[in-house]
Amino acid sequence: MPRGDQLTRQWMLLQLIDRASGVTVAGAAETLGCAVRTIWRDLRVLQEAGFPIYDQKDGDGRRGLWKVTERFRTSLPVKLTLAELAALLMSRDLLAPLGASALGAPIDSAFDRLTRVLSRDALALIDRMRDVVGARALGAKLQAPAAEHMPRIHRALAERRTLWVRYYSFHRDEVTEREIDPYHLAWVDGGLYLVAWCHVRRAVRIFAVERIRDSAVRSRGFTAPRDFDARKYLDEGWGILRGELVTVKVRFARAVARYIRERLWHPSQRFRDLPDGRLEMTIQVGDTVEVRRWLLGHGVQAEIVEPRSLREALWREAAAMADALRPDRRPLASSGRRSATSASRTVAHSP
Repeated sequence: MPRGDQLTRQWMLLQLIDRASGVTVAGAAETLGCAVRTIWRDLRVLQEAGFPIYDQKDGDGRRGLWKVTERFRTSLPVKLTLAELAALLMSRDLLAPLGASALGAPIDSAFDRLTRVLSRDALALIDRMRDVVGARALGAKLQAPAAEHMPRIHRALAERRTLWVRYYSFHRDEVTEREIDPYHLAWVDGGLYLVAWCHVRRAVRIFAVERIRDSAVRSRGFTAPRDFDARKYLDEGWGILRGELVTVKVRFARAVARYIRERLWHPSQRFRDLPDGRLEMTIQVGDTVEVRRWLLGHGVQAEIVEPRSLREALWREAAAMADALRPDRRPLASSGRRSATSASRTVAHSP
């Protein structure tokens, strides 16, 4: 049996045992669709790893229900079930990007307290389960030296104070000094971004934290506009980039229609089923390189209907890609042309 199937089954068995009513060996075998001897083998693995489980014998001394020990339930620093604790530990990587922020130390402290109630072997088994059934975040922690700016950023946010920064502009390839009033800190696709009023540009801009070269909190305070909604501001983009707000209508082939429908891609999305099994999706979003890459990623399964400008831009990009991938073309050869997506990129990152 593949190792992944075994770990998945043990995780499901742990959840059955964690129920208030417990579970019998026969009941677990029936629920998980395996032999009784397989359940016994999994129970030995869990017990030997140190999980706080036991078999509650019935009146005639025979083995009965498997449950979580009451001592374990009362020892937790917060009221959690064993399955909830294991799931929380398996999801720890989702909070990894916050390690560089002011939240990093308290989060680490909380997890350290939670791990103390389980044995080392039990934690090791949870790690192996996480590799199969757990969740991992895309991207990585913010690295030094950018991480050193987080305490000052959080102070400026909390105290509503202007922040001085030396900021590297990716597009201009230069470092400039400016003062900004930070409104909101957001984590998007593994990166930390600061939404702030830029005193140089006299407008709201988005600053990538990893491009801040130096920072200092000014004594001068500021008041954020009452009508500014950071969530609404960010929702106008596909990811973190911003561009001209347009209504995009795209039709997806029947082969991917179910996959597209089952997810929330953007807050503004609306779906319409077509008679031939295709799915029409309408969104109102900034026309940026991010949404274009997402559309191109579906290849011929996605047909752009509106706006015409976006349809033509993606046609040029697809034509350039086809030319670059010609069988008679040497790999890495210079094409001497600029991609349509790069040429039309419009963002709200501060230049």
